[in-house]
Amino acid sequence: MAGSRTVAACHLVVMAKKPLPGSVKTRLAAAVGDAEAAAVYERLLTGTLDQAERLDNVLLVLAEAPGPIPDERSRRQAHRFRPRWARLEQQGRSLGERLAGVFRDLFARGADRVVIVNSDSPPIPLEYLEQAFALLASDDGEPAGQVVVGPATDGGYYLIGVGSGTWTTHAATLETLLVVSPMSSPALLAHTLSTAHASGLRVTQLPLWVDIDEAPDLALMERLSDQTPLRGEPLTGLREIYLHLTHRCRRACRHCYDRTALQPARELTTTEWKGAIAQCVALGATSFVFIGGDPLLRPDFVDLVDTVTGAHAARARFFFNSHVDAALARELRLAGRGLLRPLVSIDGPREINDAIRGAGSYDDAMASVGNLLAVGLAPVANTVLVRPALPGLAQLARELRAAGLSRLHLILPHQQGGVPDDLDLVPSGEELLAALRELLDVADQIGLTVDNLPSWRRRVGKRNDFCAAGCRDLAIDPSGRVHACVITAGDPAFVAGSLRDQSLEDIWRTSSSLRLLRAAHVRDRAACRACPVVDACGGECWVQAHYAARAHRRPAGYTAPFPYCDLVRPMLEELGATAEPKAAAAGCVPGGGGQSAAGEDDYSLFDCI
Repeated sequence: MAGSRTVAACHLVVMAKKPLPGSVKTRLAAAVGDAEAAAVYERLLTGTLDQAERLDNVLLVLAEAPGPIPDERSRRQAHRFRPRWARLEQQGRSLGERLAGVFRDLFARGADRVVIVNSDSPPIPLEYLEQAFALLASDDGEPAGQVVVGPATDGGYYLIGVGSGTWTTHAATLETLLVVSPMSSPALLAHTLSTAHASGLRVTQLPLWVDIDEAPDLALMERLSDQTPLRGEPLTGLREIYLHLTHRCRRACRHCYDRTALQPARELTTTEWKGAIAQCVALGATSFVFIGGDPLLRPDFVDLVDTVTGAHAARARFFFNSHVDAALARELRLAGRGLLRPLVSIDGPREINDAIRGAGSYDDAMASVGNLLAVGLAPVANTVLVRPALPGLAQLARELRAAGLSRLHLILPHQQGGVPDDLDLVPSGEELLAALRELLDVADQIGLTVDNLPSWRRRVGKRNDFCAAGCRDLAIDPSGRVHACVITAGDPAFVAGSLRDQSLEDIWRTSSSLRLLRAAHVRDRAACRACPVVDACGGECWVQAHYAARAHRRPAGYTAPFPYCDLVRPMLEELGATAEPKAAAAGCVPGGGGQSAAGEDDYSLFDCI
C-alpha cells in the first residue's frame, strides 16, 4: 500500500475505479453514452474524495480496482495529487472478495475502525461518516460483534464499517458474508441484515442515501448539488406533527407497521415531550397527532393532550386500540377542550376484526366508541385494507353507523412490520377497487362518510408532488428522533436527527435526510410521468412505495413504484383528475404540494396513513 503507515486509527476507505469511458457506470452509459457516464462517475468520485477530506483524525485510503492502463490525460485526472490519501489496490474477483480484502489488510496493519464507502453516490453527508465511526467506537478492543451499514435506495448499501474487536472475533464470518452476498442487486441489504443477524452479529443502520446508477438519477444528483430551493422550500413553517409516543402495545395485529421497531432504551419523559411540543409550536405547528404503539399506555397521555390543546391551543387527534372506559373518556373531553378527535382502529365485524387484531379487540373498540360518544367526543374509525378485511367492509360500515359514528377512514397496507412475513395480507388493486365500490354504495345509503373520497376530490385541479412529509409535516418517535413520516418511526434509515442532540429547528432546516426527500419528485418515476392523474395523485405515498419494494427485494427509495395504482388511478379518473391542473410551475410546488393540500380545510380529514 503506497504511503501506508502502521498506525492504530480510524480508516475511511473509498472503493474506486479508474474513470475511463466504457469501464464505469455501464447502466448509465446505455442511456447517455460512455463518455458522459465516465464524466458523471469522475464527478461523483471527486465529490466523495473532497467530502472525505473534511474529516479530522481519520486516515484516508483510496482502494482502486484493477483496470485498463489509462492514457496520460486520464491518468492525470484519475490520480491527481492528494497528499492525505494512501493507496491500496483492490484484490479479488468479486466486489465481496475485494471488500473482505480491504478489511483484512487494514486490520492487519493495526486499524481500530474501518469504514468503506462507495464512489458512485453524491457526497455522503459528513454527519453520516462521523456517525459511523462513533458507532464503532464502542467496538475498540472488544468482541462486540457490530457492523454499521448505510442503506442505499437501490437495495444495497453505500457504506459498511467494522471495528477491530468485531473483526478479531468474527473475521471468518464477515469474510464469508461479504463473499456470498448478492452484490449490485436489490437484495443485498436484506441479505446482509438477515445473514448477519443469523450469525450473531448486530447491524446498526445509518440514514438512507442514494446511488447514481440510471439516467433518471441524474436530475436528483443535480438537485442535491445545487443551492436552489427544493420541493417544499423555502421552509415557511410546520403544519402538523405526529407524536409517536411509544412502541408499546397490548395487541399483536397481524399487519402492524410498528411490529419490528426496536424498543428505545429510554422513551422521552413528560418534560421532554412537552419541550418537543413547544419547539413544534415555535416553528408554526397548529395540529398534533398522538400515535404508537398505543399512546394510551403512556400514563402522561392526558397531560400531553392538555399541553397541546391548553397551553398551545392546537388541535389534536389520537389513534388507539385499547379500551377507553367512561372515566378516561371524561378526562379526555376535559383535556381536549373541543379540539380533540379520537381515531379508533377497527378492521371489520367482530369475527374478522378479532382474527386480525386479536380476541376482544372488537368489543373493546365498540365499548370505547360508546364511552367517547357519551361525553361528546366523536371518533373516526380507521380500517386497514388488508385482504381479510375486504369481505366485511360493508357490514362494518353498517355496524359503525348503528353505533353512532359518521366517519370511516381507509388505510392502505404498509408493507413493513408484520406484513413482509405475511404478504398474503396485501390485496391487489383490483380487489381493493371492487371492495371500495361496494363500501361506497352502502355508505351512501346509510349516511357514512368515507373520508378518503373528500381527500382525493380536493386534490383534483391541483399540482401535487408527493406529500407534505418533511416539507410541512414531521414525526417524532419515542426516543426523540425526528422523521419525515410517522410510518418510518423505528426505521433508522429515515432518521432526520435527534432532539436529544439538536434543536428541532436545526433538524428542520439542515437535515440531510430531509434534504434527500425534498430533492425527490414524483415525475422522477417513469410510470408517474406518463400517468394522466399524476397531478392529482402526487405519487400517493412514497412510504408505501418504499416498503413494498423492500418487501419484494426491489430497488426502493422515493422513486419506487406506488403499489396501489390500480385503486387510486381509477378513483381519481372518476373524480375528473385527468383535467389540466390549476397553475403551478413545473418542479417545486410551494408549501410542499402533494396530499398536503388536502388537509388544510379540516385536519380531521386525512391525507395519509
